Amino acid sequence: MRVKLQYGIYSFALIFVTSLITKYLVNQGLIPFYDILEKPQVTPENNYFRYIWNMLYVLMFLGFYIALLTPQRYEQFYDLNTLFILQLFLQIVWTFSFFYIQQIGVSAVVIVLLDIVAALLMHTLFFINLWSFSLFLPFLIWILFATYLNIFIAFLN
Repeated sequence: MRVKLQYGIYSFALIFVTSLITKYLVNQGLIPFYDILEKPQVTPENNYFRYIWNMLYVLMFLGFYIALLTPQRYEQFYDLNTLFILQLFLQIVWTFSFFYIQQIGVSAVVIVLLDIVAALLMHTLFFINLWSFSLFLPFLIWILFATYLNIFIAFLN
């Protein structure tokens, strides 16, 4: 029971801190920068992003927590933890480069790295727990769509 609680707190803390940092960085660049960019027609309205990310963070929390509770070899646990933290870190770096310092080209490179790390995380989750893998699918789909948007915005601007 104690381990379950520790894993839950650990998972929640990682997601919560990431969401706070990215929200701050987005708010710094949303109005003055993002709103004036030329964007593809398929770009969702700004108010949808908050709801989408809230849902994705809940799914990532659940997926990571379930995976942590699943019995696994040490190497799998290490890979899972490392890739999950790296993926959260790259989310912060992408948000910083896109919204805060407004470097669209740099952010395109960062989000491609994020795609790669997310795919590696999905690969690891596939062999640990299929429910966790399934819970991370919307995140992977969303960041692939975000990659398309980022690259398209870079070309338009």
